[in-house]
Amino acid sequence: MTAATTINRPATARPVHDDERGTAVRTKRPVRPADTLRPADRRLPVQRRVAVSCADSRNSEQRMPTAREKVFARRRAWAAGAVTGVGLMLMVAFMTFFGGVMAQSTDPARVGTEVVHVQSGESLGAIASRIAPGMPTEAVVAKIMELNAMSNSAVSVGQALVTPVYVR
Repeated sequence: MTAATTINRPATARPVHDDERGTAVRTKRPVRPADTLRPADRRLPVQRRVAVSCADSRNSEQRMPTAREKVFARRRAWAAGAVTGVGLMLMVAFMTFFGGVMAQSTDPARVGTEVVHVQSGESLGAIASRIAPGMPTEAVVAKIMELNAMSNSAVSVGQALVTPVYVR
């Protein structure tokens, strides 16, 4: 039975049951007049809005979306979320793969080490630029400090420093 199907019974009809003696007796509950024409699934009728023509712009805002439009909106939202999730997953995979490559490019393979003496007016940054001109200065300075077990970047004139030698 659908929601539009109604039970049509007269107001005097009431269910019948057997009492202790076995005789048929009508129920004591009176049937209310509102129950005579009610949907079979016991839901009350819903007032629905009437479709409005598109020409009347004042009423076009009041049109409620249909169930089909709601389904399509939910599907579009789900699809947009899925596409966004796949895009983010690909971006993370890309960054994971190429992030390692970027880290390797800032610290290329060393061939060995050499000893360099600090000249007057030089800092670790200037030494790093002199021994590895194509490399990022910060990476070379960090490597020099690591090789010489330095806690700060202070150097003195004539100080011998072990520096990395990179492939050119």
